[in-house]
Amino acid sequence: MADTKDTRTMNEWQDFLTQQGATIKDGLATSFGETPADYPKLNAALVDLSDLGILALVGTDTSRFLQGQSTSDTNLLNKDTSIPGAICNPKGRMLTSYQAIEPVVDTILLTMHRPLVEPTINSLSKYAAFFKTTLNDVSEDYRLLGISGPDSEPLLDQFFDTVPQNLNQLCIAENHLLLRISTQQFLLIVDVAVAENYWLGLSATIQPAGIDYWQLQSIRAGLAQVRAETLEQYVPQMLNLQATGAVSFKKGCYTGQEIVARMQYLGKLKRRTYRVILENAKPPKRGTEIYSSTENKLVGSVLSAAPADGKHTEVLAILHEEQTDATSFIIDGENTAVRIADLPYALTTD
Repeated sequence: MADTKDTRTMNEWQDFLTQQGATIKDGLATSFGETPADYPKLNAALVDLSDLGILALVGTDTSRFLQGQSTSDTNLLNKDTSIPGAICNPKGRMLTSYQAIEPVVDTILLTMHRPLVEPTINSLSKYAAFFKTTLNDVSEDYRLLGISGPDSEPLLDQFFDTVPQNLNQLCIAENHLLLRISTQQFLLIVDVAVAENYWLGLSATIQPAGIDYWQLQSIRAGLAQVRAETLEQYVPQMLNLQATGAVSFKKGCYTGQEIVARMQYLGKLKRRTYRVILENAKPPKRGTEIYSSTENKLVGSVLSAAPADGKHTEVLAILHEEQTDATSFIIDGENTAVRIADLPYALTTD
């Protein structure tokens, strides 16, 4: 019965978005009439993030339990602060990456790629059995919306009493949680019962757009995310999580910590995430292999990709370090001109 209810609820939300002008593909709102050629003119956009889900940890041992599993310091969570992080297997490979929020004492919400919620619960359950905490998929209790673009903050000021000013700052209200995850990106978590009202209110001043626009802003912010396609493939540093505040090297032990610390202080990280601009309007799929155009050898893979305009695509890609001067790659069998672009943080292992 629960599965039937969940499916109907999501279908009702998608029907609502369709009434608002959305094109739905594979369960995601991909456009509200705009095309990638319109992206450079979009200074703020409202995006449905149905690709994200929420894992809820509830109980008196919740913080202590997560502290033993998370790459980040759970003790930093409070009513004003969220933190990014990841959960690894004993070999240091990531099961998921997330944004953690503690809306009330003894309850922590982890937002992550929706298909990873259940596998993460299954992986953590064997450890949670020794703590007073429960793990539940509460994705259908909320709707996750993204507001992004350079004019997002002043437009949000018109709608909310308080808007986060700093990265990872959290503002809690009765029916919503609002947090800032990058300079130009805000994540809004809304109670499902009032989600339509929030959408209608926000869309009166902020233009709705498809999920690719949000993905483009995430790429420019250098925010790589573990997805179902990359489950247990990478250590945190390969996604630059040590540079985005998602890894603490001062906290105590956690599952996979020895491997992550060894990579930081003793290892030589030869692959990491770079932002790449392609002279191609068609984004490659996640997991697409990238080959050197000079030696035709495998040098990386695509983590995420989004159209930047009508002519270019931006990509977050795992690349070998010797490829930072590359001017072309072979992607999907085609020789494509590329440019390695700047990220808004320093790539360092110091």
